[in-house]
Amino acid sequence: MAKVERFAFHVPSLEELAGVLQKGLKENFADAQVSVVDCPDLTKEPFNFPAKDGEIF
Repeated sequence: MAKVERFAFHVPSLEELAGVLQKGLKENFADAQVSVVDCPDLTKEPFNFPAKDGEIF
């Protein structure tokens, strides 16, 4: 039987992730802004996706 190893990984918060992305983008672009917001309803304008999250086409 194969040996299974478990590791604890760091799971960053969304705010921490936004900060890292902001820093990297500012190093490469003159203007960059990162923010954490609620996801819009992608079935409505301007996206018009055919199914809601979790639904199968």
